[in-house]
Amino acid sequence: SSGINAEWPLRPGFLARRRILSKPTRHSRNLSKQKRPRSRTLTSVHSAILDDLVYPAEIIGQRRRIKLDGSQIIKIHLEKAAQINTETKLDTYTAVYKRLTGKDVVFEYRD
Repeated sequence: SSGINAEWPLRPGFLARRRILSKPTRHSRNLSKQKRPRSRTLTSVHSAILDDLVYPAEIIGQRRRIKLDGSQIIKIHLEKAAQINTETKLDTYTAVYKRLTGKDVVFEYRD
């Protein structure tokens, strides 16, 4: 029988499928003649992906560090109460978010 080993390296997770609509410009043809909803913006979709990714924990703060060379690191502050459940998953969260959005992120716990 092919059971799942207790040392399984992958952690299952759920993410909603979200769509990003491009920013309307003066020359873009808007076929539907409707305004782009806020939930379809790049910023909103990336924020929603982050919320889905760390789901049992709650995001209580966020800081963006911009280095002199122009690279950015986003520091996400998670609630201290969820540290027991999520501490071992932080590397996974970082890798998945980097793969989906291309952004570097660091997780920390705050009270």
